[in-house]
Amino acid sequence: MFKTDGLHALTWGIFDAGVGVATGVLGYPVTKIIDNLKPIWISTANEKVGLDLALGASASGTLSVFVAKHVGLNVAADSLITAATHGIGAGLVVIAGDDPGAKLSQNEQDSRYYGKLAEIPVMEPHSASNAYYCALRAFELSGQLSVPAIVRVTSRLLNMEGNIERVLSESPRGRSVGKSVWDLTHLGRHQYLLKYKYPKMLEFAETTELTEESGTGVIGVVSTGYASAVVDDAIEGRGDVAHLRLGMVNPLCHRRIDSFLEEHSRVLVIEEGAPLVEESIRGKVLGKLSGHVPRFGELTSDDVNRALNYVEADYIATQFDVETLQNRHYMEEICEDCPFLPLYRALANVDIMIAGDMGCVIRTANPPLNLIDVAYSLGSAIGVASGFEHGGIAILGDFAFLHSGITALISALVFKRNVKVFVLENRISAITGGQQTPEVSDLVSAICRNYGISYKIVNATETDETLFENLVRATSNSTGALVVVVKASCPKYRMPAPNLDA
Repeated sequence: MFKTDGLHALTWGIFDAGVGVATGVLGYPVTKIIDNLKPIWISTANEKVGLDLALGASASGTLSVFVAKHVGLNVAADSLITAATHGIGAGLVVIAGDDPGAKLSQNEQDSRYYGKLAEIPVMEPHSASNAYYCALRAFELSGQLSVPAIVRVTSRLLNMEGNIERVLSESPRGRSVGKSVWDLTHLGRHQYLLKYKYPKMLEFAETTELTEESGTGVIGVVSTGYASAVVDDAIEGRGDVAHLRLGMVNPLCHRRIDSFLEEHSRVLVIEEGAPLVEESIRGKVLGKLSGHVPRFGELTSDDVNRALNYVEADYIATQFDVETLQNRHYMEEICEDCPFLPLYRALANVDIMIAGDMGCVIRTANPPLNLIDVAYSLGSAIGVASGFEHGGIAILGDFAFLHSGITALISALVFKRNVKVFVLENRISAITGGQQTPEVSDLVSAICRNYGISYKIVNATETDETLFENLVRATSNSTGALVVVVKASCPKYRMPAPNLDA
């Protein structure tokens, strides 16, 4: 047994399960998981391709893991939900990184709902040790039932410290996907899942050691994930609270929960994210829906203590201020030495709608630039700008272009949309930690030449604000599509010059 954090515990769980292929897309809070999986990592352009690759590995008998942040799981959802009824061959586990409080994401959605939607197992670790065993059990259950499984993590869970004892064993090669599924209709596949696989998930949920119970008292708390650690801190020293920590949140262990409810006069459900467990429990419980627990942000001990102090109340009215840039007291701005600043300033001087993207571009929405009008998801800028009533501008990074912007560009060119596209090529995913991005300028050139569309490739360091402004005004006054690739190097991650004397 040795001490480690949730990040490394989860990583060891993946390796000790015998996983042969890891894939997905970088992003907070899962980037460090991906860094730890480099020996078996295969990079992909976006989450849809990543999950498809993992499904292919599983179908051919190789245990696989797919890693993405919560919004990335949206991109992969099409294949994920169908895989549940089609079958997968060897085990496949999805590591979903959620971001309560939306610290580094465009929303704080709850990935656990994908488990309910797809009717597949969802594990939610509540300690470093639990993270290790959640990984092992998720792969075991996935392989046994031939369905994907989800393990939901957050940054605070990954930073938790604890002791783990590794289970060192050689995992046999998983089975390949069979063709018997084609004997069933699509309806029949769902029926098969419900008749033969889902009951086994339910039995696992009821009996798994991933769910733990401690303490006694008239008050009961049902918790999940990192919220379990917050509850433990809040109730330390109290003798009147029993604590049920769920390791699996879909399907739920209803028999065990019902027994817990019968044993306690008042029960709180404490979870980060949406009230998924609270909504699923049959019986009277208190939590987010009753106002006892906040429905947003990261949970604190103060939140738990407040819920316990008002546990006799059936409902609590909640008061809170909506967070703004001003009352948050800090603002994410573009770096002062960003080589794309002259382009940003030039675009800010043009009265035309601008669609931005996730990545560094999103920071131009803040003062002093106040540049972009809308930004929805990674790779969305071109598609959004294609829908502007009087035409508009799309600005996105090179990784966003590869991620899904390329499809929107092809659509804009084929269907002759009036859109001007600026692709910023620095060959670095700067906002996630400086990972290298493939060159896109040749790809853009080939696509534009194929469709007879005008394009330019310019060097940001050789083009001042005035030249950029002239270019922007010329493009905004034209009709049809135009693509401009602006090349530069990110100073923050610029590689040092080679030592020629060495």
